[in-house]
Amino acid sequence: MTRLLERPRITLIVLLVLGLTLVTVSFRSPTAAKLGSVRTLVADVVDPIRGAIDAAFRPFATTVRGAVDYSQAEAKLRQLEAEVSQAKLLEREHAAAYEQLTALSRLLHLPWVGTIPTLPAEVIATTPSNLQLSFVIDRGSAAGVQVGNPVVGDGGLAGRVIAVTPSTATVLEITDPTSVVGVRLPGSGQIGAMSGEGASAPLSVSLIAPGTPLRRGAILTTSGLQGGLFPPGIPAARVVSVSNPLNALQEEIEARPLVDYGSLSYVDVLRWTPAGGGA
Repeated sequence: MTRLLERPRITLIVLLVLGLTLVTVSFRSPTAAKLGSVRTLVADVVDPIRGAIDAAFRPFATTVRGAVDYSQAEAKLRQLEAEVSQAKLLEREHAAAYEQLTALSRLLHLPWVGTIPTLPAEVIATTPSNLQLSFVIDRGSAAGVQVGNPVVGDGGLAGRVIAVTPSTATVLEITDPTSVVGVRLPGSGQIGAMSGEGASAPLSVSLIAPGTPLRRGAILTTSGLQGGLFPPGIPAARVVSVSNPLNALQEEIEARPLVDYGSLSYVDVLRWTPAGGGA
């Protein structure tokens, strides 16, 4: 196509006609002198015509070549954009895989779990509502999960299993208003009851005698008393405020969970039940 644009078809036709004329004249007048004269005449006629035709069609050919070059450049640009998009996608996938690996690695090093068997699971859904604060994990009875199993994140206690299917389990968060966790205070060793007050509200700790020494930032751990819902020593919450109202029968203590439910992706199910202990 490019050659045809550079040497327009009309030029070829004219040259062909003149060539035939030259051949005819050559046969009729075979002498070298006459043939040379004819050739010279033909060249004198053809060259200006060819030049004029080429000049007339050159802008059109240039335009077409430019359009072809632009189309090729545009296709190359689209190819490069696709390659960049693919590279960004792979980078995001690698970053997500690294985050998952990091989260799972942290779950492998929980010293307070002790010898209790654990089962890693992924959080696949949350069910926050006015009736219940819970989340769903991707392990169920087929994997050995039972109602009552404690569930922990890399920060500490997340909740306990309250329902199972063969492939999933529902975990009640310790922030749920129906949740009560027996906790032990550091230092004094006193036992209190930590109750959920809702998703945005701090946990409340009751049954602590007035004047009990307790500072902000102290970590409350599960008490593990006989008949308790959780084994002992699991970090559960951090104290955020302590007050001693005048003539009150107990201190007013508020705490926050150590687990960040908003970013909770992986958890460990502890193969432990209140009745039977470790599995």
